[in-house]
Amino acid sequence: MKNMIKLPLNEIHVLENCCTIEEKCAHIYRHFSKLYPEQPDINDLWIKVASEEDHHADLFRLAINNIKTGLNDLEISCKKLNHVLTNLDSIHCIVRTKQLTLPEAFEIALHIEKSLAEFHIASIVKFADTDLSELFIRMEKYDQGHLELLQNAVESLQ
Repeated sequence: MKNMIKLPLNEIHVLENCCTIEEKCAHIYRHFSKLYPEQPDINDLWIKVASEEDHHADLFRLAINNIKTGLNDLEISCKKLNHVLTNLDSIHCIVRTKQLTLPEAFEIALHIEKSLAEFHIASIVKFADTDLSELFIRMEKYDQGHLELLQNAVESLQ
């Protein structure tokens, strides 16, 4: 058996939390898709964004298994991750308990994507591994794409 260098467990937990964030976003967006069945284009948009969030979670899982060095600043990353997770938990609670209008759903989604973009950008400099930094750069670009897609949808409704 060859000697494999792996990420330390605490760094694996950070990336697992990143997976959890992406999965929570996907769940929220799938929930939104069920709220507006009479609008197939809107339903398709939510399903598309949810599917992309699932893909992002898969990329973090791939990173856990393939990246050998990780974070330069674990403490700051953990604090930011916990803040993002707490925020998403609050949003998830609101989404489950309140019948949202379509504009409210878009407002929440835009807030989520802006928060994630900020987190991903702030995290880039924290990584010792360039592949991990590039993963967060790609995630931020995905977030920007989601922001643009959601904003375009909001504008088309007005």
